[in-house]
Amino acid sequence: MVPDTAPIFPGRRPLAAMGVAILLVALFGGFASARFRHAGEWVPAIPNTIGHWESIDSPIAAEILEGLGNPPTISKMYVNPLGERVYASVMAVGPFENYHDPMVCIAGGGNFSMTAREIFPLDGPGSGKIRAMIFRRRDGAVRMLMYYWQQSRDGSTDTSARMGNYRDMLARFDTGLGAVVIGRQTCLMRIHAFIRPDDPDGVQAQRNVEEISRTIYQALRRDAGLEPLK
Repeated sequence: MVPDTAPIFPGRRPLAAMGVAILLVALFGGFASARFRHAGEWVPAIPNTIGHWESIDSPIAAEILEGLGNPPTISKMYVNPLGERVYASVMAVGPFENYHDPMVCIAGGGNFSMTAREIFPLDGPGSGKIRAMIFRRRDGAVRMLMYYWQQSRDGSTDTSARMGNYRDMLARFDTGLGAVVIGRQTCLMRIHAFIRPDDPDGVQAQRNVEEISRTIYQALRRDAGLEPLK
């Protein structure tokens, strides 16, 4: 006699549990995808004019954007009356594929190597920190100064290298935590200029990049409804 407590259909419970697990995974996947999309929807405008600088649109190459998952991007070239140029891009970042650190995509290409790196507050002691880097082409004929940071809608900045290596699980966890759990909206900032031969120490290039970067940093704070820093 089979006890009354025995399941009538012994094989059904594991199947039911598996079905529930699959459903939960699918629901979380849909939730996470929606949160990642939300994280990548903040694309603040940047100024067309900064002091004596006037800007023109300077789109990022389609193949580069495709490799990054085609995130919404604003990219400009600023030119002053002396003919000096500074390039600025604001990229909304949500999914992991949107992140691509310059130390990988520039230095990793083989033509350039990073020769200097420093992290410091961009606009005074109370401001967010940025990462400054100098890249030199292998033949020494071209040098580039770049300011790089991630700026969130809460006004905070982050200079850490994210998604430089797809085996970097800490970066994946931090990105996922911010986008999915916290709902953080973030833009990835790249401001750079090529160092001219008549500026051997890069002093003028740094002055130019810093002026554009500070103004854009404050513009993003205003777009997020935050007060300018004193």
